[in-house]
Amino acid sequence: MAAAKELAMDSFKTFRLSSDAPILYVLAFLVPTVAVIAPLQLWMPPVAATLTIVLRRVAAGGSWPRTYPALITILVCIIAWGAISTLWAIDWSRSLETVGVLVLMAAALVLLVDAAASLNETERICFRQSLIYGAVAGIALTLFLIAVITGHTIWVQEQQMAIHKLSALNRTASAIAILMWPIAISIAKAYGRRAAVTFIVLSSVAVFLLAPLTPLLAFLIGAAAFAVAWMSFRLAKILFAAAIAFSVLIVPFLDNVAPLAIELLLANFQDHIPEVHRFVIWQFAAEHILERPIFGWGLNAARMFPGGDAELLLLTTPEGGQITGPALPLHTHNALIQIWLELGLVGVALFATLLAFAIRGIPRMPGDRAGPAAALAVMTTAFVIAQLGFGFWQGWWLATLGIAAVTTTAVVGHPGSIHEPEPSR
Repeated sequence: MAAAKELAMDSFKTFRLSSDAPILYVLAFLVPTVAVIAPLQLWMPPVAATLTIVLRRVAAGGSWPRTYPALITILVCIIAWGAISTLWAIDWSRSLETVGVLVLMAAALVLLVDAAASLNETERICFRQSLIYGAVAGIALTLFLIAVITGHTIWVQEQQMAIHKLSALNRTASAIAILMWPIAISIAKAYGRRAAVTFIVLSSVAVFLLAPLTPLLAFLIGAAAFAVAWMSFRLAKILFAAAIAFSVLIVPFLDNVAPLAIELLLANFQDHIPEVHRFVIWQFAAEHILERPIFGWGLNAARMFPGGDAELLLLTTPEGGQITGPALPLHTHNALIQIWLELGLVGVALFATLLAFAIRGIPRMPGDRAGPAAALAVMTTAFVIAQLGFGFWQGWWLATLGIAAVTTTAVVGHPGSIHEPEPSR
C-alpha cells in the first residue's frame, strides 16, 4: 500500500514538472467539437485549460507569464477603463458583471498565449496534429448535423428547408471561418498543400450550407487578405489598418450614410430586412455616441439602452405595409460602434492599440509566407464578423477570439520562435 502511494506521488511529481504542452493539445482537440455541439460553452475549454496550467505551475514552483508584457498592460488598461465606466453606467451591476467576464477572459488569454509562445518545435508539431484531429472531427460532425437536419426537415416533416432550421449552428459557422486558417496551415505542414486546400473547401462548404451571410462574407474577405498578405505583407497590414480607421471615422457620418445604404439595399436586393435593420441600429447608436463621445455610456450599456426597445421603421412593403424593428436589440451588431457607444473614444483608442499590438506581433519568418498570411487572415475574418455580428462582450465570443489568438500563436509561432524556442515552462 505504501509502495503504491509512493509510486502515485512520484507519478504526480513527474506530471507537475512537465510542460504546459499537453494541456494545449487537449484544448486544440476539444475546441472544434465544442464549437459544433455547444458553441455557447466555448468559454469553458480555455478556462479549464487556464486553471489546469495555473495548478501545474503552482505545483511545479511556478513560472508566470513573461511573454508579451505589452499585451498584459493593454488588457489591464481596457479592464480598468471598463471598471471606471461603471461609475456612470446605466446598470452598474451588469457593467460590473461584464468586468468580471473580461478579467476571466483576459487572464486566460495571457496565460494560454504565454504557454503557446513557449512551445518548442516538437511540441508545436504535436499541437498541430491535435488541432488537425479535432478539426476533422468538428467539420465531419458539422456536415453530419447539416445532413440530418436537412433530411429530417424535408423527408420527415415534409417542409421546405429554411435558413432558420440551422440557426443553432450560426456561432459554429463563425468559429469555423475564424479557425480555418491555422488549421489549414497545420494540415499543409503535416500533409501538404492539397490536403490543406481540401480542408478549406470542406470548411467553406460547411459555412455556405449553414447559410448565415456574415461568416461567409468574413471567410471571403479573409481569403482575400491571405492572398494580399502572401504577395505583400506590408500592403496587407496597411489595408487592415485602413479598414479599422475607416470603421471608426465613418461612425459620426452614419446619420447621412445609413439612409443611402438602406436605399441601395432596397433597390438591389430582395431579402434585405436583416441588413436594413443593421443600418437602422447603427444610425441609432451613432446618434447617441455623439451625445457622449469621449467617455461613453458605460460598459455593456447597449443591453439596456434608453429607447433601445422602441420600434423603428425599417421599410414599407409594395402593398403599403410597414415593417419595424427595435432600435437597439441588446447590442449594436458592430464591435467598434458598441465599444464607442459604451466606452467612448478612450475605449476605441485602447482597442485600436490592442489591434496594433496584434498586427505587430505577427511573425515574419524567412521562407514562410503562409504563416504570417494566415495570421492576418484570422484577424481579418474575426474583425469582419465582429463588425457585423455578435455582441462583443459575450463570453463565448471573447473566448473564440482568444482561442484564435492562442491557436495562431501555437501554429504559426511568434517573433522569438524563428529559431528553436525554449521548452515550455
